Amino acid sequence: MATSGWETIESAVVQSLSAIMLDGSALLTTVKGRTLRDRKALLAEVGRERLPAAYVVMTGREAGDKSSRRPGSPTVSVLLATRSLRQEDDARTGAADVTGIFSISEAVVAALGDLVIDEDRLLWLIDERPVSATEGTVVWEQRYEPRRRAGLSQPLFRNPALVGSDSEVEVELGELRCASSSFSFPGIEGVFIRQMGARERPIFWRGQLRAADDDALNAIERGIEDELRLGLADSMWDPWGRTHHFCTLKAFRRKGPRRRDELSGEALQDFELEFTQLAQ
Repeated sequence: MATSGWETIESAVVQSLSAIMLDGSALLTTVKGRTLRDRKALLAEVGRERLPAAYVVMTGREAGDKSSRRPGSPTVSVLLATRSLRQEDDARTGAADVTGIFSISEAVVAALGDLVIDEDRLLWLIDERPVSATEGTVVWEQRYEPRRRAGLSQPLFRNPALVGSDSEVEVELGELRCASSSFSFPGIEGVFIRQMGARERPIFWRGQLRAADDDALNAIERGIEDELRLGLADSMWDPWGRTHHFCTLKAFRRKGPRRRDELSGEALQDFELEFTQLAQ
């Protein structure tokens, strides 16, 4: 029997949660995939498990593109629960014998954020929030969206590390045009066109430069600017396996200020690279 896409996503999340370690032992005592049903009953059930516990619940699909009648991405809800028998605050912040929900949620985000599922899906955190706190038990919810990746590799141009290995890049091919000369004769209807061959085509890399810290991102930006100054033409390979010959880097544009990732602390810079394909 073939495995469904829903089952593949749930299994990958359950396995990743089960593998989280803290001080040499599993962070979560209980990890289960559960069916979405009455929310109060589900919250009460996770609180009765051996804690800390996690339930993985597939919650449906986001709205898709109505104009093209395409479905949206699936969504996954992860319910996390922990308990303190002494003080409710310990269930939130932790104590000597209790792992607090704050620590658990951060460890789970580190394990699931950017998790690759079935080779072409990447798990994205949508939001997280506390959803229940009763009698020393705290339940926290995180929602994720497994998004299909448009391409399975980074685009390449001359220097393989031009944008770094962690950056998010999309490639957009610009318009390919043929030059022409048009003319007409007096008294003769219509226009005559003489084709003069294809001309240069713009190609754009757009996305976000990502690096572990500012020094690493500075090195990536210097490398891009050095490549721009060289102005050498070479072949480009995009994420879909297409090769574009005789390309040269024309412009490097930073989009907005440098920022930091709220979860990983990585240095971030939105950007655009404009290439010109000189010949086909």
